[in-house]
Parts: sequence; C-alpha cells; structure tokens
Amino acid sequence: MERTHLPETGAGTRDGSGASDNDQPYVFGRRPRAIAPWPFTERQYARLLLVRGRHMEDDLTRRIAA
Repeated sequence: MERTHLPETGAGTRDGSGASDNDQPYVFGRRPRAIAPWPFTERQYARLLLVRGRHMEDDLTRRIAA
C-alpha cells in the first residue's frame, strides 16, 4: 500500500505540518477486575475494593446527615 501524499500547503492538517494528526489519547492497559487484578495481587485488589466501599459509604452517610 502506498502512502498518500498531502499537499505542501498544509491544508487539512491540525498543526500545519501534518505531524501527529492521527494521534489518539493513550489508554494504559485494562482496568483491574476480579479474574485479572493486574497490576495488583488478589489480596491487594480485595483490600482496595474494601477501602473504596468504606469511603463511598462514609461519603453517603455524610450526605444523608447533612
């Protein structure tokens, strides 16, 4: 497959030079889940879920009390 050559005027580019016009936001890996908790061990992932749950419960309790 041959490259498509763009006109030298820079028409149709975002930065005028044509460099990196097709870049997409970088997404690091996948989110951890129960069957694949990487980069955490299963124990660390369980602990994170417990801490998150307690934090969310405290936040909800404060909102209801206010």
